[in-house]
Amino acid sequence: MNTVTIKTSGTHCPSCSMLIELAVDEIDGVDSVRSDHSRDAATVEYDSAKTSPEAVAEVIRLAGYGADIVA
Repeated sequence: MNTVTIKTSGTHCPSCSMLIELAVDEIDGVDSVRSDHSRDAATVEYDSAKTSPEAVAEVIRLAGYGADIVA
């Protein structure tokens, strides 16, 4: 498993974090996701054979939030 932190923007409340978590959790290969609106970040554990940080960031963007890969 690999871990990536995605810097998010546009998250204002716990519901925003929940929506990000629901969207990212649907990606094949994602093992866990934790979004924190107060830190403007989402931490994702994923299988690099099935998905990538870029794919995770794109799903967050499609959910209506900003997303930049940190590490």
